[in-house]
Amino acid sequence: LSMLQTAVRTVGERGMKALVIFNEGDNFSAGANIGLALFAANVAAWPMLAEMISQGQATMQALKFAPFPVVGAPAGMALGGACEALLHCSAIQAHAETYMGLVEVGVGIVPAWGGCKEMLIRHQPGPADPKGPMPATIAAFEQISRAKVSSSAAEAREMRFLRAHDRITMNRDRLLSDARTLALEISDGGYAPPEPVAIRLPGPAGRAALDLAIRDFALQGLATAHDLTVAAQLATVLSGGDADPVAPAPEDRILGLEKDAFMALVKTEPTLARMEAMLTTGKPLRN
Repeated sequence: LSMLQTAVRTVGERGMKALVIFNEGDNFSAGANIGLALFAANVAAWPMLAEMISQGQATMQALKFAPFPVVGAPAGMALGGACEALLHCSAIQAHAETYMGLVEVGVGIVPAWGGCKEMLIRHQPGPADPKGPMPATIAAFEQISRAKVSSSAAEAREMRFLRAHDRITMNRDRLLSDARTLALEISDGGYAPPEPVAIRLPGPAGRAALDLAIRDFALQGLATAHDLTVAAQLATVLSGGDADPVAPAPEDRILGLEKDAFMALVKTEPTLARMEAMLTTGKPLRN
């Protein structure tokens, strides 16, 4: 987070044209620091955890609303918090073998750095899609609750992690160069940051519909007890809690719901057990 904050500040102060986020390693990033979150939770450092979420959200919003284009250039795994960072970029130049996903439910939490918010935005209905607030909520819930990861950049586009204007590079050796070219194209085209988005959310009626789906998972034996707890928190975020379906919710409200859900889940023993298992075995714990 500190590197991203410094990069955004430096590009702005020096009047540079754009920012490219790239990693020379095999993977873009496997996500946020679970170990730090687990340590803070084990010593009940709740203010520290809350501040970590707030700082993460502020950093992602700074990427999204920077006065210059920010281009993400992922290759390999881009999971969890790394995926959330890419979702806030102006554009993405992805290597063909990019595996993107919001996998937080596997460690007993929900995406809380704007991932839920951005997937709601990406799943907003197009001209030919069913109207109303519910389709986007259902699509985002199905994707995030199952921790779906793309098998390629092409599938990431199908999953709406990549948008129509995002590009794919076949040769990894060209990825950084292609991302730089894209960033300069956007800058030279007269870039203006996006306006904040307000989204219609279904509110209590939508939450009730998702609760039925969650209960169905339980009846079919497809979910553990804690899976249901995590899914219930995710449903609250994506439905907007007590949102009025005719009054669009601003981005900050959805971010607040993300933070509340994260803080509620990280205080539970099953979530801490999932984090511990991921750190020690590298595999998700089904509890």
